[in-house]
Amino acid sequence: MEFTFGIISSGLIDPLILESIYNQNIPKGEIIIVGGQVPMGRYPNLFHIPFNETIKRGWITRKKNIITKHARYDNIVYMHDYIFLGKGWYEGYKNFGDNFDICMNVILNNDGSRYRDWCIWDEG
Repeated sequence: MEFTFGIISSGLIDPLILESIYNQNIPKGEIIIVGGQVPMGRYPNLFHIPFNETIKRGWITRKKNIITKHARYDNIVYMHDYIFLGKGWYEGYKNFGDNFDICMNVILNNDGSRYRDWCIWDEG
C-alpha cells in the first residue's frame, strides 16, 4: 500500500511525529507538510509547502486541498501537527486492505481515552 501523509501546520513540526511515520517502514510513501516549519534534519520523501497564514488564519480546508493537489498516492492521510501514528499502524492497514473510499482511525489521548475522531457538532 502506498500513502501520502499530509500534515497541516502553523508551527514547528515535532520530529517525533515524523519518526512515528517513518517507523512504520512503509515501502512507498511521502510526507507533505503545508504551513509551519520542518525541524532540522534529513527527511526522505518529505515536501514542505509554505503557507501564508495572514490570508486566513487556520485555513485548514485550503491546506487539505493543497495536500490533495500535490499527493502522489491515492491513500492520503490528513493529519494535524499534534497527531502521532501508533506502533503497527501500517501493519493494521495491510491487514485491513485498501478497498475503501474513506477510512478513519481511532484517535486516542495520552491517557488512552478516545479523542474526537468521528464527530459532528449539532448546533440545531
